[in-house]
Amino acid sequence: MRRFVLLWGLAGLLVPVIIIIVGRLQGGVFRWPFLAVILWPSWLMAGALDSFENPPLSSVVIILTISIGLNMLLYSGIGAFAWWLIQLWKK
Repeated sequence: MRRFVLLWGLAGLLVPVIIIIVGRLQGGVFRWPFLAVILWPSWLMAGALDSFENPPLSSVVIILTISIGLNMLLYSGIGAFAWWLIQLWKK
């Protein structure tokens, strides 16, 4: 179970990183915001950074860390729930 939940948590880390990288490659704006919100629900917190003209780097790092951390917790919770459902189904 631990490895299964850890892999889900890793997916919760990789999804936002990929969204950030793709957004930067697309000129700073992610072209599919609906997909981003579905895959990274706490993206709305990171989107709040756009309301500032020049946010300090420390604020950017803190908000992105919290947002990605919440996404990892969410994905880990989904992984734990999926593990529970799989174990329930096997019985």
